[in-house]
Amino acid sequence: MENYPEQQAIQTAVLRLEHDCMARFGFDYNPRLPGTVHPSYDDTNMARRYGITDRELAAKYGYGVGDESLPAPSFPALSSAETVVLTGKTEMRPGAPDGPAAYQGTAIPAGGCQGESVDRLGARIDTTLASRLDHESADRSQQTPEVQAALRDWSACMAGKGYSVDTPYDAYKLTDRGGAGGTADEVTVALADIDCKEQVDLVAIWFRTESVIQQQLVEQNQLALKDVRDRVSAAVKKAAETIGR
Repeated sequence: MENYPEQQAIQTAVLRLEHDCMARFGFDYNPRLPGTVHPSYDDTNMARRYGITDRELAAKYGYGVGDESLPAPSFPALSSAETVVLTGKTEMRPGAPDGPAAYQGTAIPAGGCQGESVDRLGARIDTTLASRLDHESADRSQQTPEVQAALRDWSACMAGKGYSVDTPYDAYKLTDRGGAGGTADEVTVALADIDCKEQVDLVAIWFRTESVIQQQLVEQNQLALKDVRDRVSAAVKKAAETIGR
């Protein structure tokens, strides 16, 4: 699976190549990506795979991650001609009609500058297999006797603190979310959640159990997963070369 730094590197390089491509047609196109976001937005989401675990973060924000509003990418307004050159379409919307094949005598790449840039990096990568296996291992691990027992112990611990909840995924529902900064009540619940995880060793048990399942899935899908990883690595390498030049 692509982690956040890999995604960011590829997206940054794509925008660099789009800028260069648009410049060939006489356009000054300078989009900007947002900055770094919390690791819970990473596809792998290990930061909260088994619920919250970061005591320092929970003490400040409860179940939040601070300012959860993602900074929006900055994309300049485009003229009709710029839209055609960038996308190969007449409009910036799904299903828009194809635009003309050339602009002022210069052929427009297939898919516009966007398509050319992605293709130059080899960034058209289907990661659905890894995502599917990632969800499968999470679901299967949660149903194992070991994890089920640990979840019951965690739930009993939470009940001893006055909270009725079956899984860490539902713990946030015990209190009204406090937005970017957790309310005192939310922080109390969040810290109790983490205390109970540590008391019954839930995260370690769950991680060990899921790791075994994931290793089995990796072995069963080794060639297909290696192909995806090789494609991602190659795209990231090309992205680094593009950004660094």
